[in-house]
Amino acid sequence: MFDWTYDLFIEDAARFVATPVGVYDNGRNPRRAFMRWFKTFAQNFAVQWAAEHEHQYDPYDGWIGDSFAEELRESLFSDLYKDAYGQRPHLPLWYYVQATGFPHSEDVGRTFCAKPVQEAAQAAQAYRDRW
Repeated sequence: MFDWTYDLFIEDAARFVATPVGVYDNGRNPRRAFMRWFKTFAQNFAVQWAAEHEHQYDPYDGWIGDSFAEELRESLFSDLYKDAYGQRPHLPLWYYVQATGFPHSEDVGRTFCAKPVQEAAQAAQAYRDRW
């Protein structure tokens, strides 16, 4: 799988913040509007998680990041990502969850000895540079 705009997603995740309460993003910058929605969605999810769980890991529900990935799967994430970046997300959802800082089950297995997020971002940029 390959997402040729993933590096832009990672850059935007570092650059843009959640939408403050009562502020409407007019959408002039679709990437900013998307990332503000994404971060606000994650922020609201974290508040709900904290109200229902004592820690970021629950024996029944697992890691907060895994549960958030399921929420993304059921949300407009794919459609809004396409509006912002011109393609649907092609990578497994945990790549996108990484931008929230939520721990998830892939943290230990995939990121212990490798850097898949950084490699995916570099590959996306290299791909676009060639075209």
